[in-house]
Amino acid sequence: MKTRSGRLIGLAAMLVVAVGGVVSVPAGGDPASGSALQDAVDKLTREDGFPGALATVSDAARPKRDQTVRSGVGDVSTGQPVPYDSRVRMGSSTKTLVATVVLQLAERGKIGLDAPVERYLPGLVRGNDNDGRKIHIRHLLRHTSGVPDFTGDLPFGPENLAGRFEHFSSKDLLDMGLAHPATFQPGAKDRWAYSNTGYELLGMVIEKVTGRSWQHEVTERVIKPLHLDTMYLPRTREYGLRGPHPHGYLPVPGAARLADITEFDPSNFGASGMLVSTPRDFNRFLSALVDGDPRLLSPAMLAEMKRPDPATDLWPGAQYRLGLIRTPLTCGGYFYGHSGDVPGYSTLSGVAVDAEGRTGRSATVAVTQMAGGMEQGMSLLRTVDTALCDRKTT
Repeated sequence: MKTRSGRLIGLAAMLVVAVGGVVSVPAGGDPASGSALQDAVDKLTREDGFPGALATVSDAARPKRDQTVRSGVGDVSTGQPVPYDSRVRMGSSTKTLVATVVLQLAERGKIGLDAPVERYLPGLVRGNDNDGRKIHIRHLLRHTSGVPDFTGDLPFGPENLAGRFEHFSSKDLLDMGLAHPATFQPGAKDRWAYSNTGYELLGMVIEKVTGRSWQHEVTERVIKPLHLDTMYLPRTREYGLRGPHPHGYLPVPGAARLADITEFDPSNFGASGMLVSTPRDFNRFLSALVDGDPRLLSPAMLAEMKRPDPATDLWPGAQYRLGLIRTPLTCGGYFYGHSGDVPGYSTLSGVAVDAEGRTGRSATVAVTQMAGGMEQGMSLLRTVDTALCDRKTT
């Protein structure tokens, strides 16, 4: 997810060197160090400039041997380390849960994947060549709708830190997006553009067909059935994070130090990015989803979710599906997952799948400053690749 946030890598790196600490702990076990994963996580703080970093690797076959590796600091003002079981803002990884609920409702005949948005939200999507009569639910799920993204118009940024406490309704976010011309016509051949506005629309569709908030539906249909105790969707104007967490930071041009922006109104990102979770619980969710847990989706609907879009424009080899991203692994096979970026936090998660289609370990990497460009983003990708490929991990 893109905002107008800038970068201040040099300052972040200096802060980490001054007060950082590095520890690696398998859940329920003794500290370990010197692994390829530890080296990769250390690089995120020491070379890539993130104040703090955290990676959790899970194996469904060994659920009590989750390994968590951390580096840098969770609070630059005190030098306290990143908590092991940290809650972090998952950003756009929220989309995978929203997509799961949409597909559940499609399976029950309440939503048609190839139905126009107009069927559920009549007259709402209009203007600047945006037309809900032409945009299908499937287009929204896979970012082929051409609906413009709203995030560039949010007041939240380094020049307006107070803007992070403004509250927005789903309609407010939609209107921001629709104030811009359509990026392309829905479903246009070989066209793809990431749109947070599209997922805000999906949240509105969920509410229309169920009569309840999309947050309620995600909680009741995904979070509670899987017993994900540290995963939640913040309440209205719930600015802070529940439970142990590292602080999130934003570089401010001309400022002597990073701005602490841990607290902000989650409505800034709505159905496109407000989820909070520990990496451990997000691993559990992804593993259940990709491995075909019947509490989530049927085999047929899961196959629909995994159908690729070759026009994806994310990172090398990536293919966007219906709320899932498939990325090749250097050790063979690929992983299914999602990335997430909001001011203060970036995450990347994945479940490894081998050439025969068998699922393996899962991993989530989180850092406490939004990735500021392709170089930092690729470092997160390499860290997830290491977590899923290194034989010595878990």
